[in-house]
Amino acid sequence: MPRSRFALTLLLALAALAVAACAPAIDAPLTPTPDIAELEARTEERLAARLTAQAPLPTETPTPTPTVATPTPLFKPPSPTATPRPTATPVAPAVVFVQKGQDQTTHVVAPGLNGGDNGVLTHFPEPLSIDALVWSKEAEWLAFAGSHAFIRSRNNERNLFLMRPDGSEMRMVTGEFLDPADAPGPFVVLEGAIEGARGVCRVMAQGAASPVGTDEEQEFAFVLTGVPQEALWARAICTDGADTLQGDIALDLEEEPNPIAIAVAAQGQGWRDVSLAPGSTRMVGTHYAWDLDEEGSRRYQVRGAIFDIESGEILWLETPEGMTFHGADWSFDGERIIGGLAGEDAAHLWEWQPTGESVGSMLSIDNPEDEILAIVRPRWSPRETGIVFELHRWHWWGDPRFRTDLMLLEPGQEDARELFISAWGHHATHAAWGASGKTVFYQSYTLEEDTSPGLPPYADIWYISIQEPEPGPWTDDGASYLPAVRPYAELP
Repeated sequence: MPRSRFALTLLLALAALAVAACAPAIDAPLTPTPDIAELEARTEERLAARLTAQAPLPTETPTPTPTVATPTPLFKPPSPTATPRPTATPVAPAVVFVQKGQDQTTHVVAPGLNGGDNGVLTHFPEPLSIDALVWSKEAEWLAFAGSHAFIRSRNNERNLFLMRPDGSEMRMVTGEFLDPADAPGPFVVLEGAIEGARGVCRVMAQGAASPVGTDEEQEFAFVLTGVPQEALWARAICTDGADTLQGDIALDLEEEPNPIAIAVAAQGQGWRDVSLAPGSTRMVGTHYAWDLDEEGSRRYQVRGAIFDIESGEILWLETPEGMTFHGADWSFDGERIIGGLAGEDAAHLWEWQPTGESVGSMLSIDNPEDEILAIVRPRWSPRETGIVFELHRWHWWGDPRFRTDLMLLEPGQEDARELFISAWGHHATHAAWGASGKTVFYQSYTLEEDTSPGLPPYADIWYISIQEPEPGPWTDDGASYLPAVRPYAELP
């Protein structure tokens, strides 16, 4: 029997034993799940539980901003040079990152913003609302993915956002978002009912001031006021225990009569990570969608996608059949996209054209006998002198073990070299290049499982030189995540 087939057979057998040990017996036949997809789905289940807790109670009322603890930097980067590139914002900090408060809210913070202490750039009331953070190539924007105010998007659970490096001009760019402050009149009342609803529901329309709630006592009928007559969509989100039901419809309030009906089902979609093309008019990221299979379990489709900010058009990256997509990055010259893939027998660093057409594998790493590998979130250095990426290792023989290493592929080399090798249960993720191309910052944490995507309970930011790989801590508060380094800042 071939090694890969033997590994997959044994893995499925172990999974079946684990299910039998913790769940009652069922008569339905087991459906084999590809190993990488199983790990992906298991991680998404944890994230879905978080979303379910959020979905029934979206709020548009500002809440007091929690006090964010200032991390103690054990390594402090020097100040930017006196003559930054013309496109860089003079007051922009060199490094920004995400910090988690005691109430589980997450905020983008900027050490030394405008010469002061840490500046808090976002003030989101939802827990764990930021999943990824990057700079634009010209250092004019910050982009992030997250669940903040997701009810204001047409059908996403997580969206992509842009904001200036000082926190200004923040906007949701996906989900056909329309800021109520910019919504044109006249305004109308939208009435209707939700079909297939259970539990507690919220209804929202494009550009409306705030959502309206409904439940079984009201027979899921709603009256939503302050809806722009030009609104293009309405959505409903319902939760009942562990279930999340969602649905949306197109609107034409000038032609179609009120009331309306919004059908909901167990389904959802959104964005997990992001990289900006030069010019900041297009993004490449990870898009996911889920529904339920015949047995009531969530199944996911994860794809690489190019999003055009102006038109809202989505182009899908061509991905070989049987491979799972794990994040991408746009080159600084705008001519290439690289991404991570995982297959049954090997992990791949893949290349695409800016139009989404597949170019092919740049690097392959075969799975060992007892491990399954995935290349995740590759990142170009600012001068494109190297590519750093996460190598996720799943040791499935016996007791499952996980770890995440950092690897470096340099020009002219056929194989990647080890930049940082983790112990089992330790993870080095979300790498960000120092602007000199000689230092890599990353998120470091210890956990028995692989939380990617999503934030672990505790983490700190570390750095490592590519010339003398001896890592050092940059924060030590246990609540610092997702480092992002401003291109062309003067860092080691």
